[in-house]
Amino acid sequence: MVEYGSQLYTFRKEIKTAADLNRIMRFVSNAGGTCIQLSGIKCACKPEEVRKMADDNGLSIPLTHTPYARIAEETERVAEEHLALGAGIVGLGMMSPAKLGKADTLKEFIEFASGICAKLKPYGLKFGYHNHAFEFRKTADGRRIIDVLKEGAPEMQFIFDTFWCRYAGYDPAETISELKGRVECIHVKDWKKSLFIPRFRAPGEGDLDFKEILTRAVAAGTRYALIEHDNTSDPYRVTEAGLVYLNSLGI
Repeated sequence: MVEYGSQLYTFRKEIKTAADLNRIMRFVSNAGGTCIQLSGIKCACKPEEVRKMADDNGLSIPLTHTPYARIAEETERVAEEHLALGAGIVGLGMMSPAKLGKADTLKEFIEFASGICAKLKPYGLKFGYHNHAFEFRKTADGRRIIDVLKEGAPEMQFIFDTFWCRYAGYDPAETISELKGRVECIHVKDWKKSLFIPRFRAPGEGDLDFKEILTRAVAAGTRYALIEHDNTSDPYRVTEAGLVYLNSLGI
């Protein structure tokens, strides 16, 4: 079965202190979550302190989103922090569309990603990249950027985002199957049009078929599915409703 939890970027405006972080962890746990992703957290806490908070609340920390500069310039320190957290994946939230949209800079990023994968391997860690919609655009040779990344950096994980895949016009379930073995952690956010504009929704409150998506995800090796909402005014409601729905699926 997949473990469900929260991408704490959803709560970034709520977390300013260690006490806030602990309170949010307790909320996620009480709502039925078993894991969290660290991202956008500004409070000054040591990794060991964060790990203890998570342990005390019955939560695991499978991954983070870590700034590009830190991954590139402080790789060893970042690796040690992830070991202290118990997080197996060093995640990168995104690269700019301009950088991945050009052949030369796309090649540079692939070389960077492959190099980071190699540097993290002795620590037992993996490098993961989180997609948005622009990675589904096609390069000059007709291949989608996400496919170029998949082929060029074969050890890189994808922190797959269901909303952005659908926004780009592709089927999240099919795409997850195409990334089999490379999607240990995914972001689950629903997709629904309002006034002709696609909007973020909590899982179960939009048009995506999460039973099919998660069935495919399990077959593709997904272990963690984390609820994320980029701009909700009520992260508590979105997270609780999403966890209740996901846990009801029995997947």
